[in-house]
Amino acid sequence: MRKFAYQQILVLIIGLAVFPLFAQEEKLEPITITVQKGETLSLISERHLSDPKRWPELLKHNKIPNPDLIKPGMSLVVPVFLRKQVVGVTEFVMGQVEWNGTGGKGPWTALKLGQELHPNDQIKTSAKGKTDIHINNIGLVRVMTNSHFAVVGKPNKTEPVTVSLLKGTLDAKITKSNPPSKDTKFNIVTPSSTAGVRGTEFRVELNDKSASTISCFEGVVDVSAEGKMVTLNQGMATFVEKGKSPVQPYKIPEAPRIKEE
Repeated sequence: MRKFAYQQILVLIIGLAVFPLFAQEEKLEPITITVQKGETLSLISERHLSDPKRWPELLKHNKIPNPDLIKPGMSLVVPVFLRKQVVGVTEFVMGQVEWNGTGGKGPWTALKLGQELHPNDQIKTSAKGKTDIHINNIGLVRVMTNSHFAVVGKPNKTEPVTVSLLKGTLDAKITKSNPPSKDTKFNIVTPSSTAGVRGTEFRVELNDKSASTISCFEGVVDVSAEGKMVTLNQGMATFVEKGKSPVQPYKIPEAPRIKEE
């Protein structure tokens, strides 16, 4: 009887330990969209489908026999099997921030709180705009003012999530691995460098010549460019000019703490 009780307690402990891991999993749900004025079937497919060429399946699922019947105000259900991978969601938006869900090809619209972000989505912030993005199972990314940011995505379950900074500055607070791991869990690509991040707080800044400064406030960041890599530990930074290797890490003033808005 006592052995059975111990077994029950052990099962309960294991269940409580495992539960948060499952709770963190992001599960897609079908979404319903409303066709806006000026939207075409091609634009809708670019924004919402994992493969835009599967638009005939979207029509079939919604029992629409002819693409010419797509009109403003119409509701369309996008089933899970057609949806894009969701990489993150906006948790804070301040000032003028624009979003583009077609890789920069279609129109830009105001970024909304709770907006899902998918591979190829882009964000632009104004002189007074910024946004916080929760990257699924990774942590917080803050796109600062006068910045241009793009989601690259996660090629597969074993590859790290990758984003791109095309202009401006981003801060990030990435959840530490427990137990600690040497594997990169998040990549930030700029025109001049790639930062491979473990669990850390850091900043990436681009100047008007696309040279990047990467500062590590906590944890470890591996910065690579032109076949050379340098490792940044807490309180260190490096500078990378476009077409050149990273400079040797140097000390920075006391690192700021990244606080959620």
